[in-house]
Amino acid sequence: MVAVMDTVQAATEVTPAPQPKRRAARWDIPGLVRRRTGTLGVTLAILVVSSITIATQSTFEAGLFDLRDMLLALVRVDDPLVLAVTVLLTLVTCGLAEGLLGTRRMLAAFVGGGLVVCAIGEGIGLFEDNVIPEVSLNVTPDTGAPPIAALLCVAIAASCFASPLWRRRIRIGGVVLAVTMFLYAASASDLYTLIALPVGMAAGLVLGGTRAVGIPRSSLREKRVLLAALTAITAIGPVVATLWGSGAGVLSVYSWLSYDPLNVADGVVCAIGSTNAPCPPSASVYAELQPASGWIAALPQLVLLIAAWGVLRGRRGALHLAVGVNVLTFAAMSILLLLSETDTLEQLATVRAAYDVADVWQTVVGMVVGAALPLMVAVLLVRFRAAAQIRSIPGVRRIFVRTVVVAALGSLALALVGILMTSAEFRPWPNVTTVLATLPLRLVPPSLLPPEALVFVPMTGAAQAAWYLPPLLFWLSVVVAAVRFVVRSGAAETAPDRERARALLAAGSGDTLGHMTLWEGNVYWFAADAEAAIAYRVRGGFAVTLGGAFGPDRDDASVGAEFAAFCEEQGWTPVFYSVDDAERERLAPLGWSSLQVAEEAFLDPRSWTPAGKKRQDVRTATNRAAREGLTSRWARWSELSFFDRGQIRDISEAWVSDKTIPEMGFTLGSTDQLDDPEVRLLVARDGSGRITAFTSWIPIHRDGTIAGYALDVMRRRDDAMPGVMEFLIGQAVERLREDGMTVMSLSGSPLARHSTGDDADRSALDRGLDVISALLEPAYGFRSLANFKKKFQPDFAPLWMIYPDATQIPAIAIALVRCYIPGLTLRSAAEMAASLRRPREAAGR
Repeated sequence: MVAVMDTVQAATEVTPAPQPKRRAARWDIPGLVRRRTGTLGVTLAILVVSSITIATQSTFEAGLFDLRDMLLALVRVDDPLVLAVTVLLTLVTCGLAEGLLGTRRMLAAFVGGGLVVCAIGEGIGLFEDNVIPEVSLNVTPDTGAPPIAALLCVAIAASCFASPLWRRRIRIGGVVLAVTMFLYAASASDLYTLIALPVGMAAGLVLGGTRAVGIPRSSLREKRVLLAALTAITAIGPVVATLWGSGAGVLSVYSWLSYDPLNVADGVVCAIGSTNAPCPPSASVYAELQPASGWIAALPQLVLLIAAWGVLRGRRGALHLAVGVNVLTFAAMSILLLLSETDTLEQLATVRAAYDVADVWQTVVGMVVGAALPLMVAVLLVRFRAAAQIRSIPGVRRIFVRTVVVAALGSLALALVGILMTSAEFRPWPNVTTVLATLPLRLVPPSLLPPEALVFVPMTGAAQAAWYLPPLLFWLSVVVAAVRFVVRSGAAETAPDRERARALLAAGSGDTLGHMTLWEGNVYWFAADAEAAIAYRVRGGFAVTLGGAFGPDRDDASVGAEFAAFCEEQGWTPVFYSVDDAERERLAPLGWSSLQVAEEAFLDPRSWTPAGKKRQDVRTATNRAAREGLTSRWARWSELSFFDRGQIRDISEAWVSDKTIPEMGFTLGSTDQLDDPEVRLLVARDGSGRITAFTSWIPIHRDGTIAGYALDVMRRRDDAMPGVMEFLIGQAVERLREDGMTVMSLSGSPLARHSTGDDADRSALDRGLDVISALLEPAYGFRSLANFKKKFQPDFAPLWMIYPDATQIPAIAIALVRCYIPGLTLRSAAEMAASLRRPREAAGR
C-alpha cells in the first residue's frame, strides 16, 4: 500500500519518445528586446518627454486639434510618482499586447487610437462649453489624452486577439476602471479613458481581431471573480471620489459623505440646514468640527471589501453580507435624498467650494444615481448567487449576528449614557425623549448624517466623545465580525461530515463516483449500525444521491433501505442516481423501478494495449505526438506553476464559453476540483512548452486502497494537435500500469447507452431519454463523448437511477436539472431550452 501511494504521489514526465535533454532555462535578453521593440520605444518616449516636463516644471494645455500637442500628450505626465506608475503600466500593457498584436499593430493602437481618443475628447469639450455649459459631468478636457487612455486603447484592442477568458477579463476590467473613474472622479483624463473603450474596440476590429463583442458564457469560478470585482468597485468608488475626485462627476456626491456635517462657524458648533442648531447667518468662516470623522464612513466600505474577498472564495455568507451592506447603503442614500433640502444643498455647495461643486441639480442627480447603484449591485449579487456555493456553518452565522447585535446594543448604551451625562454640553440641551428618539442615529457614521436630522450638536470635548465614539466602536466591531465570519465560512456547513465521509471512503470502497461525494454541495447520511454513508442533495423534495453507498460496509443490503426510511421521515422522496449494477441488486428488495441513465467505460490497464485495427486512432495520435514533439506530464495542481494554472483555466473558460448552457456540476467536474490533492492531472505540452490539453483523474477506492483512477475533466485548445486526447488517455493507461493499478474508468457518459437489444423492447422512458440526449447533444456532446470512448474498445457497464414511483419522473427530472445546474430559475430554464432548440433547427435546415 505504501509503495503504491508513494508511486502515485510522484509527478514525473511521460513522453511518447525519448526527447533531447533541455538546457537550463536562462533569460534571453537580446531576444526579448527584439520581440518588444515597440514597447521599449513607447516607454522611452514617455520617460524622455515626462522627465523634461517635470524638470522644467512646465504646464501643458493642448492646442485645439493640434497634432503635435496631441502626440506629446500621449507620452507626457507631470508628476514623478505618476510617471513611475505609468512606466510600469506601459511595460506590462504594451509588452503583453505586442505579443498578441505584433509591433506595428500595437503602435497603431497606441498612437492612432490615442489620437482618435484625443480628438473625440476635445470635440466633447467644445460641445460641453458651447451647448450645455450648465451641465457639468467632468472637468473640461483641454490637456490632451494622457498615456493611460492610450494604454487602455491598446489593451482593449489586444482583447480582440486574446482567448475568451482574457478577452472577457480585459474588457470588463477596462470598463469597470474607466466607468468608475469617470463617475466618481471625473477629471479630464477620466473622460479620455472612457472614450478609449469604444475606440480600442474599433481599433481591434480594424486591425483584424475577432468580432465577438458579447460577453461569453463563464464558469462558476469566473462568475465569482466578476462578482467580487463588482463588489470591490462599489467599496473603492467612494474612496476614489474622496481622494481623487474633481467634484464634477455624477457620483462625486460620495465625496460629500466624507465631510463632517458639524461645522464650527465663527467659533460656534452648528449644522448647516439644521433647524435646532443652525449656523449663524452672518458667519464668514466655516470649518469641519472633526475632519477625521469621515474615515468612520470608510469602515462599511471595508466590510464590502472583506465580503468581496469572500465572494471570490465562493462563500455564500460573504455574498449575503455584500448584499446587506449594499441594501443599507441604498437605504441611507435614499433617506439622505428625501431629507435634503435645496437651500441646504446650496449653502453646503458654497461652504465646500474647494470641491468645485456644480449646480444643486447635479448633486440631486448624484444622490439618485448613488442610491440606485448599490441597489443594482445587490440585485446582481442575488441573481448570480449560485456562483458562491460554500454555505457557512450555522454556528458561524449565529456568532456573526450575535456580535453585531451586542456591538449595536453596547454602542447605543454608550451613546445614551454619554449624552445624558454630558447633556448640558450639547446645543440645544436635549431631554431624555429627544435623546431616545435620535439614539439609532448614533450607529450611523457621522459624516452620513443628513444635517436636517441633527436636532442637537456637541459643544465640548466630552460631548463630542459621546457623539463620535459609539459609531466608531460599532463599525470596528462589524469589521472584525465580518473578517471572522468570512474566514470561518471557509468551512462548509457539512465540513465535519465531509471529513468523516473522506475517512470512510479511504478505509473502504466506493463506486467510480465515490470521490465525487467529497465535492462541495453534497450532504451526508451515515448508517447507524454500519460503516457506510451516502451522499445526496435535496432538490424540490427529492433526495438525489450521488452514486451508491460507500465505506467498508457498502455491500450491506440494509444501508439503502435505512437511507430510504430516513428520507421518508424527513418528508423527502429518495432517488438513487448513477448507481452501478451491484448497488442496483442491493436495492432490489425495495421493489422500486430502475432506469438506465448513463453507461460507464472501463479499461484494465494491466492488459490494455493500443494494438488492433479498432484502436488505430490511438496509435496514430501517439506517433504524431512523437513527431510534433508533444509531451505529457503527470502532476498535481499544487505542483504546477502559476502560468500553467492560468493556461489550464484559459482552456477551460474557452470550452465553457462555447457552450449554449451553463457549466454543469454534480457528476460533472470542473476546474474548481483540480486543487484537490488526491486529483491527478495529465497535461499535454507542445514543443514550445505551451499546454494544449489536459485531463484530470479522480481516485477509485477498493478495500481501503486506491485501485485505479477515473477520468473527470477533459479539455483542449481549439488549435491542439488532432488526436491529443487519444494520446493523453493512451499515456494514462501506460502510467497506471506502471503504478500497479487494476482499474481505469473513462467515466460515465450521461444519457448515452451501448445498444445491444431491439429498440422495440425498450420502454417509453428509455426512448424519452434518447430524445433528451439528442436535444443536449449540440450543447454538451454526450453522444459524441460516448463514441469517442469506443475508440479504446472498453468494457461498458450501465449506471442506473432507482426511484419509487414512475409518475414522479417529470418532477425527478427537474430535481436532477437543479442538481446539475445550481440556481437555475424558470426564466433561465426557458432561455436554455430555446438555445438548445436553435442548433437543432439550424441543422434541420
